[in-house]
Amino acid sequence: MSCGAIAICAGALLVGAAQVHDGDTLRVGGQSVRLHGVDAEELDEPHGLKARDVLIEIVGDGPVHCAPVGRSYKRVVAYCFTPGGLDLSAELIRRGAALDCARYSGGRFREFEPSGVREVLRQKDYCHVSD
Repeated sequence: MSCGAIAICAGALLVGAAQVHDGDTLRVGGQSVRLHGVDAEELDEPHGLKARDVLIEIVGDGPVHCAPVGRSYKRVVAYCFTPGGLDLSAELIRRGAALDCARYSGGRFREFEPSGVREVLRQKDYCHVSD
């Protein structure tokens, strides 16, 4: 699915080269961008460096397109895509480097989680949906 096919892309997009900070945050067009609906371990946690490295692989040297959906802690929260339409969040989760954060994604990315990944990666408490 490409960014152009999503209704939230009708607003201003952030487009440009991405510098990856960690497994769920990058910098695009001078803005710090948090990937929407993703729960990656922090750099000092057991799988944090792997998450960062996987996101670097996914992004590569090309530009990314990010469709902002909000703000959090001085960061833009966005859905981000490669020019070919690859969803960075879905791909990061599909590769087993992060989990779906259901509280914010509504479970959108859960189907991409590899079998057994929840026994390996730690889910942050804030990602749990309260009943």
